[in-house]
Amino acid sequence: MDSNGAAHQEVSGDQIAENRSGAEKAVLHAMGLPTGIDPENLQGEDPVSTASTVELKVTHNKQLMSVTIALDQTVKNLKEMLAVLTGIPADKQKLMWSKGPCPDDKTIEELGAKNGSKFMMVGSSEKEISNVQSKPDLSTLNALQQSSDKPEKLCEQTMHRKVIDKGMPSDVMPGILNEREALPPFPLSGMLNKRGSSVRLTFKLEMDQVWIGTKERTEKVQIGSIRNVISEPIVGHEEYHLLALQMGPTEASRYWLYWVPAQYVDAIKEIFSQFDLSAD
Repeated sequence: MDSNGAAHQEVSGDQIAENRSGAEKAVLHAMGLPTGIDPENLQGEDPVSTASTVELKVTHNKQLMSVTIALDQTVKNLKEMLAVLTGIPADKQKLMWSKGPCPDDKTIEELGAKNGSKFMMVGSSEKEISNVQSKPDLSTLNALQQSSDKPEKLCEQTMHRKVIDKGMPSDVMPGILNEREALPPFPLSGMLNKRGSSVRLTFKLEMDQVWIGTKERTEKVQIGSIRNVISEPIVGHEEYHLLALQMGPTEASRYWLYWVPAQYVDAIKEIFSQFDLSAD
């Protein structure tokens, strides 16, 4: 084991000879050995001393393996060597390192790997896959049931995702999480409606009106005509909400606003709470 508690395992000619399989020749060649030579008969000579090879460090499930391989061998050859050590078939492995993924057809030299280069291997044995695919126990089923019973978040619904995924408007007002502020003396701007158009809210309290303004027009709405106000934080951007003003008896009449600064949401709701929002 190393200082981090990871177990070390090293692939050698002797080990591969003990694990002879259909991939024997590919593994011997990957180590820089002629495929017709048995590593047990090399009489103590270093089988890779004259070959152009590198020693790679491969981590899998906290196990650190040292693998010696010729530079002209491919990533697929490396996976075949790792299959001997881990029991995970080459086609079930995924190799990555600091420079990104490792395509099967790339040679070790083309990857730019050197002595000591570190790789991470992800993969599961057939036994592990079989265990995952087995019938879940009662506690798992209960957890799945509870998860399915949870209502879908507004921001995860398709109609809202289309707007949210476009990102914040460049002129969005700063949002502040876990703060409550009174409405400012100027319009709330930098928001979007469901069409993705810029929109602003102006509260004309002396007229009991809220003005919903876009580039095309300004709609003057009586505060008392708003039937309901709902809001929900935007996942990943909780300092902003999506908020709806329901102007009629059905959900279809909701006017959606996106990127409403969180610190003003309570103040907006309080404005409308002064009226009977459920009145017909």
